[in-house]
Amino acid sequence: MATLAFINARIFYAGFEWTSQMNRVELGFSAESLDNTVFGQTTRTRTSGLKDARATAAGFWTAGVGSVDDVGFNAMAGEDQVVMLFPDAVAEGATSTGVGFMFKVLHARYSLGGTVGELLPFTLELQGRG
Repeated sequence: MATLAFINARIFYAGFEWTSQMNRVELGFSAESLDNTVFGQTTRTRTSGLKDARATAAGFWTAGVGSVDDVGFNAMAGEDQVVMLFPDAVAEGATSTGVGFMFKVLHARYSLGGTVGELLPFTLELQGRG
């Protein structure tokens, strides 16, 4: 089993590469656990329900075309966007990208905030869709 130092990730969102603007990303996948216990059983039984995916990302705010501010604000609550994360980079011209994750998302939240004299941080919350 390989161990990966998370230093060379590539992050794509809404058709733009955001690698140089982010320093944290988190993907979460889950499935509902539905109770299907019926009369006569002495313990609860469960079955798998709907699956869900989400992504949270953070970094340092920038302005301009394709930037956090431009895409982050304009993509909010709009049409489906695609988020892709490659934890171990993507080499230009490579025939394989290694491990990667991709899913459609609805951009749910874009937050800015920070302290005087420091870089302005941002966070994005992306909810899986479809």
